[in-house]
Amino acid sequence: MPNRKGFKEERELVNRLEKLGFAVLRAPASGSGTKSDRPDILAGRRGLCIALEVKTTNRKVLYVGLESLDQLVRFSNKFGANPYLAVKFKRSGYGWLLLKPEDLKKSCKYYIITLEEAYRKGFPPEAILSAKLEKFGEF
Repeated sequence: MPNRKGFKEERELVNRLEKLGFAVLRAPASGSGTKSDRPDILAGRRGLCIALEVKTTNRKVLYVGLESLDQLVRFSNKFGANPYLAVKFKRSGYGWLLLKPEDLKKSCKYYIITLEEAYRKGFPPEAILSAKLEKFGEF
């Protein structure tokens, strides 16, 4: 039986991006479990392309394996996508937050971010569209 950990939350994020008008692809075999550099989700909307590594936690600190985020950045550089970590701190009330890889602190084995830092540095998926529209002068 395939690993279903995080599947429900990942589908929730895919649905949210689709409602925002993104074309969305979910990679069934992604991340550090494979030898290929693949994001969990690849989404595009009118010239905006984002690659997402999806993580959820019940804790107030998120630890992401070095290789997981490094693969996301490598893929994004090759593909021409903007890399983001999509994180949901369950039971925090904040919902999904998108973070740039450089927003996380790097240790010997992990990238680390606290709930408070994520809330300060991150933004909801909807905000990526308003930033994109402002940048290009659309509407």
